[in-house]
Parts: sequence; structure tokens; C-alpha cells
Amino acid sequence: MYRVSTSQLGKGGVEQRKRPVRALLLRAVGLAIVCLAATAAGSADLPSNVPPPSASSDYDWDGFYLGGHLGYAWGDSHFTGPDGIAGSMSLALPIDSFDEAGSFFAGLQAGYNYLLPNRFLVGAEIDASFPAWPNLSGISIGGMSTFSSPFGVETYSETVLYSGTIRGRIGYAPGHWLLYATGGFAWTYNQLTLANAVTGVTDRPFLWRLGWTAGAGVETPIAPHWTARLEYLFTDYGNKSVLFGSAGQRFTSDFLLQEVRVGLNYQFGDGASPGDKAGDPDPNNVNFHGQATFTWQGYPAIRSPYFGANSLTGSGEGRETIDATLFAGVRLWQGAEFWIDPEIDQGFGLDDTHGVAGFPSGDSYKLGATYPYARVQRYFVRQTIDLGGDSRKVDADINQFAETLTANRLVLTIGKFAAVDVFDTNKYANNPKSDFLNWSVINAGTFDYAGDAWGYSYGAAAEWYQGGWTLRGGVFDMSATPAESGGSAPAYGLDPTFAQFEMIGELERRYEFWG
Repeated sequence: MYRVSTSQLGKGGVEQRKRPVRALLLRAVGLAIVCLAATAAGSADLPSNVPPPSASSDYDWDGFYLGGHLGYAWGDSHFTGPDGIAGSMSLALPIDSFDEAGSFFAGLQAGYNYLLPNRFLVGAEIDASFPAWPNLSGISIGGMSTFSSPFGVETYSETVLYSGTIRGRIGYAPGHWLLYATGGFAWTYNQLTLANAVTGVTDRPFLWRLGWTAGAGVETPIAPHWTARLEYLFTDYGNKSVLFGSAGQRFTSDFLLQEVRVGLNYQFGDGASPGDKAGDPDPNNVNFHGQATFTWQGYPAIRSPYFGANSLTGSGEGRETIDATLFAGVRLWQGAEFWIDPEIDQGFGLDDTHGVAGFPSGDSYKLGATYPYARVQRYFVRQTIDLGGDSRKVDADINQFAETLTANRLVLTIGKFAAVDVFDTNKYANNPKSDFLNWSVINAGTFDYAGDAWGYSYGAAAEWYQGGWTLRGGVFDMSATPAESGGSAPAYGLDPTFAQFEMIGELERRYEFWG
């Protein structure tokens, strides 16, 4: 975990003046400055009325930056196969907020900017993007087509596993804004599937696609060292052929993708800060934290005379989980905050998170994936209403602004979050990313099904703090199916009808011993 907050001066430019009249004016001004300096030197004991020079309010875009992005993709693919097979498919999938499916993605970027004295900018950037967890059809960013062919009814599909670009940037930066065009090299690693309904044969080859990308964007600082951007990209991956070996069929297809991204960058260096002038963004109105977690667990071969579907396998294994999370918040109005926590996950729990009652890794979920995927774990609004009493200051933290809280207050939270963000909290064992890993230690098992396979749900909660007492109440949507459905596709999402829900009440009394 880290938090950075520094400030620095902006960067100004020097305008070249070549006209004779301007040259005469400059000489006159220079003579006047010399006279004033001589007068000041002769009367050093007198107060000076000359104000100090002010720094330029223009933002300094020079240097390296690192950040993340969240976006939505759409496009189309045209394909041809043997014996006159031809077709096309849309690459857009609507966002399903209950299953966290759709053609959205998240990723990371890094780059370097060089700002010229005339405020024109040149730079370079590299990025990698990861699609959302696929929906039940197995498609996130990609498409699917079912058709009748001489070989019977077949289904052809292509899915993006991960992608990236290496691009140049050229732009112009008036004041605090950067307007830029971008373009360069693009690549994607996809999985293709051809399934024959008659023979039951399914082929799933992998394919690298290389192409070009171009687009434009706008970027602006929102806090010291932090900038936000909106960007559009069009990518053409060209034509590529792939042989489905088991079916003995070769398909050729193109892949055209369009993307809209919102991004956040941290600018390194001492110059990447707005000034302290009117119109500059208030750094106290935004809050950014980041956290990355890597966990590896394993066990050796064990004797397993009683083995079932939910048992640890006797052969032993080792598994890893990796995640990277951004915690981003913005103040809306007095006492109100909006938070969003996009995350990139990868990995598995031991034996696909089976075989141990108190599972040893709370950072692994009920579903795992070989390739990284994107999710938006939380997005919620929190309103705090001051009811008086003693006040105390709290530092900025994950999903927490630096502020002064009163002992008596009302806190309302609504959106998508985990029940254990509000209920059953404990400062020593509540987060597997920073303290204990075991599911039995993190939270009570009561909350295991009050959410999707990752433990998050849509809900609302109210907290009334009064002295050392707190009364809490909440309602949360429950999962459509608590565990896997048993079929070929897992059920992991929330109940979209809210017919299954959980109501929670909690009364808390806090004590303090010896200070």
C-alpha cells in the first residue's frame, strides 16, 4: 500500500520577441529595473513594495508516468472457412452488472512525456489490458457465430485473453489541459473455438494477432502528481488464418476493435503539480491508493483413502493468486464520497478452492482463471451526517478520506460493496490482503453467501454512532447459486431479481483499556 502527496511549481516558457519596437521596450524595462535595483541597494533599510515574481500556472507534463485504465470495447470480425463458409460477428457484449460480464476491460500503462518550450508535447507509451471475467458463453471481448455448414451445425468464436499497445503521442498542452493524438503497434492474444454440434468435436487453438492502432485523447491534472484522461482508440489487427486440427478446417478472419478508456496516471518528478491558484483542483477532494498482492500456497502428496469431489487431491499441488487493486475516491458534496475499486485478478485456490473447511487463502475466490481478468469489486456512495460529540482526526487510507469525525454520526452506504466492509469488522483480522489469510479468521462464515463468488454484493447499510455504541442495519442481494452449478459453466453472479436477499443487524459496544 502506498500514498503519495507532494506539491511543486509549474513550468513556464519564454516567448521570443523579435520586433524592433518590442526590443526597445525591453531595453527600457531593463534600464528601469537597473535603476530600481540601484535605488534599493542605496536604501536597504527601507521596506520594498515590489512583489516577488510568480511561477507560471501552466502544468509541467515532462517526465515518466505510471497508471491504470478502465474501458469498454466494441467492434466486429469477418471470417471465411472451407466450402463457402462465411460470416461476421459483433465483438461487443452488453455489461451485466450482476455477473460482472461484458466487453469492459482494465489495464496498466507507463510512458514518458517531453514538453517543448512552445507547449507542444511528444511522448511514448506502453500498455497492457485484460478483459472482464467471461460470461456463461465464454465471451468477454470477442464474438460468437452459429451457422449451418456442410459439416453440420457449427459454432465459431474468438475471445481476447489479453492485449497491449506500444504507441507514440503528440499533443498540445495549453494551461492545465493536454490534447493529444496517439498511434502505433498493437497486439492481442486470443483463443478461438470451433464446436461441431453433430460430431461433438471442439477445437480451441490460440492465436497471436499483430496490428496497428490510432486514436486521440484529453488529459488534465486532478491533484498533485495525478492526472485523469479520456481516450479513444481504433485498432486493426488485420487478417489471420488458423487451422482447427481436429475438425480439419481452416478459417481466416479479421479483427477490428474500438475502445473508449478512462485513465489515471501518476506523474513522477518535482514539476508535476498544479499551482496554488484559483481554478486549480483541490487535492483534498480526491483520494487514490493502490495495492498488489501475491500469494503462493502448496502441499505435498498426502495419503487420501476417502476422496470425493470436494476433497484435496492426494497428489499435492502448488497454486498462486495475484491481484492489483486501485482504490479511487472523490468527494461529491458535504459529507458525501464516491468510491470505485477496479481490480485485476489471476490464479486459483488449492484444488479450485475446495478441500479445506477453513480455507487457507482468503485472497483466492471460488472461481479461478489462468489468465488475468478485470473486475470492478466496489462502487458505492457513502454519506456521513455529523450529529455532534467529541471529534477526532483520521488519516487517509483505503476507501477513507483524511477528515475529522465526530463521535456521534450517521453513516449511510449504498452501492456495490462487501457486507464485511461494514459488519463484523475487526482492525486485526478483516482483510486477507494485509493480515490473516484463513477464511475462518477473516470474518464469520455467515457472510460467505451474501455476495457473488468474490464476496461482493449490491446493498445498503446504515450506521448510527452514539458515544461508545453503534447500531447497524443493512440489506444485501444474495448469489444466484451459492457455489458452482455442476454443469459446464459455473454460476457465480448475483440474483438480478433481488428475490434472494439477506438482512443484517448488529449492535456494537466499544471499550478502551489503559489508553
